[in-house]
Amino acid sequence: MELSVFRGELKIGSLDLAANETFFGFTYDNEYLSYSRAVPLSVSLPLADSRYSADKAKPYFEGLLPEGEARSIIARRLGISSSSSVKLLRALGRDCAGDISIVDENENQQPISGSVYKHGAHVYSRLDGDLSGIAKSPHEEIPRLQEESRLSLAGGQEKIALYHNDSEPVHEGWYIPLSGSPSTHIIKPGMLERLYPHITLNEFLCLRAAKACGICTVEADILFPETPVIVVRRYDRLYSDAAVNDLKNVKRIHQEDCCQACGVISDMKYEHDGGPGFGQIRDLLARHSKQPVDDITMFVRWAIFNYLIGNCDAHAKNLSILHNSDSTVSLAPIYDLISTAVYDGHFGSKLSRSMGMKIGIHENIDRINNEDFSGFARDVHTRLRQVISIGEDLIQKLPSAFSEAGLVAENKGFSAADEMVSRILNGCNRRIGILS
Repeated sequence: MELSVFRGELKIGSLDLAANETFFGFTYDNEYLSYSRAVPLSVSLPLADSRYSADKAKPYFEGLLPEGEARSIIARRLGISSSSSVKLLRALGRDCAGDISIVDENENQQPISGSVYKHGAHVYSRLDGDLSGIAKSPHEEIPRLQEESRLSLAGGQEKIALYHNDSEPVHEGWYIPLSGSPSTHIIKPGMLERLYPHITLNEFLCLRAAKACGICTVEADILFPETPVIVVRRYDRLYSDAAVNDLKNVKRIHQEDCCQACGVISDMKYEHDGGPGFGQIRDLLARHSKQPVDDITMFVRWAIFNYLIGNCDAHAKNLSILHNSDSTVSLAPIYDLISTAVYDGHFGSKLSRSMGMKIGIHENIDRINNEDFSGFARDVHTRLRQVISIGEDLIQKLPSAFSEAGLVAENKGFSAADEMVSRILNGCNRRIGILS
């Protein structure tokens, strides 16, 4: 079996299965290697004229696939074993994160039905109604739309990527990308609300507050208070000014998460499972970033913000880099921010208190102390005084940032916003003394 890997219309390489391997190996195309503007597919896969073995290629390519229950659901819908990364990548690779497409040359184009809109090579089918159908019946609608669009979204939470006509309001003007056409937004419904009350609202508030605290985050909105969905604008997609049938063309921007960049498989995304820690990601940015000082400072700010809000799920797949045309990288906008610590067993089901990356020598958020932040400062090669200064700035901004985010949510009909803000800030107040 062989698959072709494209960036736009340019073939950059091939995936193939060797007799003794259970996953694809990867080889850059010779013509692409001779291209003056060729850049690596991944930091972990530098340009080379030799084949990368399955062990080397797997962290990047399997990292494009869904994880956990989201993977199991789409696999069942497609009639594929969830353990078969090879078959899933073949089925879902037409629209991946970043600017690559993975195509089986022998695969027939999927059938197109309904009201179809074409924009050059891109094809879209208008979604019936608004997003309320996905919000009300996500377990049925998301797998159906995933099968129709055949796209791959990494991560363990079920979600769907759609195209939005930005001349229409956010609750209308949605299209299903067909035949590998690029999407513009990720729709994440509140499928875990019964276990973790208001978890969708929680994410919206944390993203909104983070932006007010000086952290570059994704653009997000929240809809439907009774059956909430969070709508996230993709930072790896850009609208152009050219439009056909009122639909603007979309350019893909290449990116990868920090597990992929460090050559670590998704199953090891947490540091205690062997995934990257703060020091390894800091070194990645120091070696490859176009503006390493700025990116490392933002990375440190992200880490301290996560500690203060109690986000114990901040692992290396929740941090990504954008690839620049000169083979450097830039830290991508921050996504998937949530206060997991509010779910302590008294408020919904209990979530782990173990952080995705250790601070100093401690993993459990409740055991972290002043000495751990001295260790953290050493790990990220930053003066302790600067780490404390960033923490003090966040501590000063957090109350008003969350209050303002809560008001925005309340104005959208989310009456639980004030309670959630209080819960998050109460946790922040217990951790503030460690950084003071």
